[in-house]
Amino acid sequence: MPTRDGGRDAGDVAALALHRTDVDGAAVVRPTGRLDLTTYRELRDGLLKCAVDEPTAVIVCLDDDFECATPAFMSVFTTVGLRVSEWPGVPLMLVGESPGHRRALATGTTGAVPGFTALNAALAAVERPTERTRDETQLPDSLLSGLLARHFVRETCQRRHVTHFVHDAVTIATELVENAVHHARSAPVLRLELRGHRLTVAVRDESPDPPQEPKGEPLRAGGWGLTIVSSLSRTWGCYPWPHGGKVVWAVLGD
Repeated sequence: MPTRDGGRDAGDVAALALHRTDVDGAAVVRPTGRLDLTTYRELRDGLLKCAVDEPTAVIVCLDDDFECATPAFMSVFTTVGLRVSEWPGVPLMLVGESPGHRRALATGTTGAVPGFTALNAALAAVERPTERTRDETQLPDSLLSGLLARHFVRETCQRRHVTHFVHDAVTIATELVENAVHHARSAPVLRLELRGHRLTVAVRDESPDPPQEPKGEPLRAGGWGLTIVSSLSRTWGCYPWPHGGKVVWAVLGD
């Protein structure tokens, strides 16, 4: 339990929980507990999960039920903000609801993540999301998945009039899909998402483990793993999926 001065007794467990509600399309998240080395990843991955289903924004409200072991751990919000800004293109905002957290936000420890003193102010600052189109297909857990992925990407890019992305998108989709089949041992879901002048290739599988970097296998269509994904894309990443497993994504375009 918290002590009167805001600290914790020596025998307390440094528990952390995230409490989410949806307000006007935004995910409002209230973390409770203590942020430290043992809970940093839990908070980071929890916020990433909140962004994956594409709310208009992820707004984190900090009050007296949330404490930070040292100011340095507040960088978790900068990390999450940078990652979700690329894909799925969801802004992260912070609200300091206690005097201590308002002072912490005012010091700039959270970088470019915008801070507010009230939830209503953060909600008012949420911009209309950029219009996007999405095409998705379920692929089998078999050697056919790569072939089907390439056909799906070519057909979708043609229909969406983004044929300049075809070659790189086909290559990336093949690598991500075949990685999911060979290493995640699951039937992948392939999604193409067009937002503005950017195309995202995203592959979801049932394994929570981060994607592996396989050695090049010249006998299959892809075979060069995440190295080629990184070289062809503007940026790429891996997020935990809210209902289990993960999604690996790569963004093409300026």
